[in-house]
Amino acid sequence: MEIIKKEGKTMKNFWHSLLLAFQFFTVLPVHKELPLTRSTITGMFACLPWIGALMGTTVAAVLYSLMQWTASSEVMLAFIVIGLFALWTGGLHLDGFIDMGDAYFSYRDREKRLEILDDPRVGAFGVLSVVFLLMGKFVILHELFVQQKFALWMVLFVPFLTRVGMSFYFMSLHCSKEKGLAYFLKSHINANRLKVIMLLSLVLAMGVVFTFTQFSLLPLVLVIVLAIALFIFRQFTLRNFGGVSGDLLGASIEGMEVVLWVTLLLCA
Repeated sequence: MEIIKKEGKTMKNFWHSLLLAFQFFTVLPVHKELPLTRSTITGMFACLPWIGALMGTTVAAVLYSLMQWTASSEVMLAFIVIGLFALWTGGLHLDGFIDMGDAYFSYRDREKRLEILDDPRVGAFGVLSVVFLLMGKFVILHELFVQQKFALWMVLFVPFLTRVGMSFYFMSLHCSKEKGLAYFLKSHINANRLKVIMLLSLVLAMGVVFTFTQFSLLPLVLVIVLAIALFIFRQFTLRNFGGVSGDLLGASIEGMEVVLWVTLLLCA
């Protein structure tokens, strides 16, 4: 009887964690009040890479349909990739990148930069930052299609990896402010448990991708590049903001996506 109760509680926590991941990090409407406990918040972050892979699966399905049954150009395909991911997230991560751009290029002291991060208004530097981000991502994806280097597994693996990286980045830093949603979430994460789950998820995903790529070293190169880029971004965060925030988490996903797409363009 005790075993059945424990299994039931585990399944319930998993379900709540999954719904929280959709509620906090996607545009899908989850109109339900869910428990924000240490277990469910840890589980929410554990689900994020797989949510990223799910996003990628839907994008891959649309791309496959367009490439098989229409004469869509490389311009259209690149736009579809960017547009569908932005639609999935509701522009949440792009908003974080905008705020980071506004704060960093203000060239103010750390406290003022943190104030700008919290400011809902958008400044000129934020607009310029996101324009260059989207233009860069568009050009890179367009080149992958034109040079026939694009493969559907990439559009699943890249969002998976960026969310694994975001979780490790989040766990490696203190919050820039001892208040707000990011501080609350971080204080409720079981870091040791989440690290183990993330590593197991990464090993599982790598095994699947290795199979699809016929044991190409490219997925391993992506993981190594991601680790180096995250270390650099972590140092940038510490130097300019003194820690992590919700906006910087979103910015890390957007920035790391660009880094990984560039790596694929150069190495595929």
